[in-house]
Amino acid sequence: MFQIIFLCSLLCALLTIYILVGKKDALKSYADYLLSFYVLFMSWNVVMYLLLYYAWIIEVPYLFKTAAPLAFLVPPFGYFYTRAVLYNERKFTINDVWHFIPFIIVTINYVPFFFMPDNEKKQIVQAVINNLDLSYQYNVGPISEANLFIMRMVQICLYTFFQWKLIIKYKKQNEVPVIENQIKLVIDWLKIFAWTCSAYIFAFIVLFTLVIFKISVFNNGGFVNLIPLIFIVSSFFLISTYLLTHPEVLNGLPFVKYKAFDSKLMEDEFNQVPFIEENYSVQIAQIQAYFDDSKPYLNKNLSLNQVAVALNMSPRELSYILNNYLECRFTEYVNQYRIQYIIDNYNTSKFENYTIESIAFEAGFLSKSGFYKSFKKQHQMTPLEYFDKLVS
Repeated sequence: MFQIIFLCSLLCALLTIYILVGKKDALKSYADYLLSFYVLFMSWNVVMYLLLYYAWIIEVPYLFKTAAPLAFLVPPFGYFYTRAVLYNERKFTINDVWHFIPFIIVTINYVPFFFMPDNEKKQIVQAVINNLDLSYQYNVGPISEANLFIMRMVQICLYTFFQWKLIIKYKKQNEVPVIENQIKLVIDWLKIFAWTCSAYIFAFIVLFTLVIFKISVFNNGGFVNLIPLIFIVSSFFLISTYLLTHPEVLNGLPFVKYKAFDSKLMEDEFNQVPFIEENYSVQIAQIQAYFDDSKPYLNKNLSLNQVAVALNMSPRELSYILNNYLECRFTEYVNQYRIQYIIDNYNTSKFENYTIESIAFEAGFLSKSGFYKSFKKQHQMTPLEYFDKLVS
């Protein structure tokens, strides 16, 4: 049963990554990439678990232990993501490098195994398949698996603590009602995200107890042995599916800015106060003027990032304005202009020998089906019905 949930969660995780950074109209912010890597690292650990459980790993023994170093990237990336969302960060800083030290240490630890001859590696993998408890008992590097287990548990506890600290601190700093109301969506999501990270702590505590008392984790059917798996499966399932069921989290995050003012305590220093732009009329006029004058929608491959660059605006801010003030997604906004272009040019001499579909392609649509779907959504009728109605 747990394996089926893992498999379904894995498919949802891949779909989540696609929505975050794979779709043409995806925001692809720094935070989105961080979350994608977080989900990807978790997914690879799940893949390795399934390969071991079903003994498929024997066909690809060189993949054994590849998930172990990546597991040490999961907590840092969870922390990076939380920090990036709360403080609008756009890139790594030099101070973030030290967070990768555990990953580097563990990778070096497994280098002897990674370069081991295939026949020896296959023997180890076969032994682990025969007794899954060896997966955390058999040492294949200078650092014992027991010590690596303790390192990972300590790391998860530390990073989860700092995630919660970021969330609590941020909420205290933004108790102004206008801000507090608008950031509720993102805070609620980050709390859920932090709780899923916290679930791993409980799972590792139970696992650690089982290991200390030398109780088999995989070869014992007792309920206690299922507790870690329940926590891990539940948290992975929640992370993998939440953004699919709550897409507004990606589309409607408020764009919190920081206004600097002179510090009263020290000279040459500034304090920062968070605020949310309440009047976006200037930016909205700028967006509309750009689409009216430059007609970027005629570009079939137009992306949100391209428009943001042209407007000298953050992609996240542009997305926020479109979703919360113009009440549509980027693709919907672009297609509105494309459809209006088709309507305006349908009976002109320029397109007198064109079919409706041909004009649609000239307007920037990539496919006939996409054009018909967008047109019907906007006018509640097909293009032919619309133009027949105009004529009559």
